[in-house]
Amino acid sequence: MKRLILFFGIITIVIFVSFIEKGLSMRLFDKIFGTKNVVQVKNLSEHRQFIDSLREPAIRIEKGNKSGLSKIGGLPIGNVSLRWPIWKGKPLAFLCQVDLDAIPKSEFSTLLPSEGILYFFYDQEQSTWGFDPKDRGSWNVIYISKKNELKPINAPAGLGKEYIYKEKNIKFSKILIYPDWQDDRIDKLNLNDSQSDEYFELRSSIFQNQPAHQLLGYPSPVQGNDMDLESQLVSNGLYCGDATGYRDPKAKELESGRNDWILLLQLDSDDDAGMMWGDVGMLYFWIRKSDLKKNDFSNVWMILQCS
Repeated sequence: MKRLILFFGIITIVIFVSFIEKGLSMRLFDKIFGTKNVVQVKNLSEHRQFIDSLREPAIRIEKGNKSGLSKIGGLPIGNVSLRWPIWKGKPLAFLCQVDLDAIPKSEFSTLLPSEGILYFFYDQEQSTWGFDPKDRGSWNVIYISKKNELKPINAPAGLGKEYIYKEKNIKFSKILIYPDWQDDRIDKLNLNDSQSDEYFELRSSIFQNQPAHQLLGYPSPVQGNDMDLESQLVSNGLYCGDATGYRDPKAKELESGRNDWILLLQLDSDDDAGMMWGDVGMLYFWIRKSDLKKNDFSNVWMILQCS
């Protein structure tokens, strides 16, 4: 028996060394043996210290067990404080709920309420993308501060079965995330192709080939990295489905307000939950820091981006 264990141990080491010698991606090895994916930084070494200084804390959302209240999809668990939101005569689809007591505690996490539950909803037909002021109301974020008398909430009439997403239990962990490659500070580094590829790998490795769900921190844009500005302009009545809103004289006056907007939730397309946003896109919920300090989620702005 000992010889058999030793034999398989040697085989494992040989495979590991073979992967390294051949310069193959460690990602396949990680999938086989369940080890943590680590990106070897070579081409970026001259910029690594600066790049690392740009990292921001965020809260990763990933598949968890059934022990908690947090989940993606299914039907919400709430109390009398939770009223299912309606838009244009139809109930919104339930996306997820976040048990704030389950968030890992840190100085950064104090941006969020310390207790209670956040609920996220969106138009069941995905008819809005957040670039039109008229889209307001097609998503909703509800906060209940007390978790008393919780019970499953039944689906309301008018919510199609196909818009009740598959339930996926989730858990949270603290991460440090790099800015998107479109960030001005990264752009100014003038990275060559190999450096750009390495930076992309470095950033994407955080989610280990899983859906990029997260709370707070830098977003992972699919189409553009100015969602803070878009949220500021559209929420103030400017249409940004084309250049119209950006060229409006009012835009210049509003631009400084973009700095008050931060990412609240990024919800990726997710096969486990049966969620697909556009063409493998993401939903981004943005909130003003001033509103977040007051636990006011009534003015959250949502943007959908896809490839």
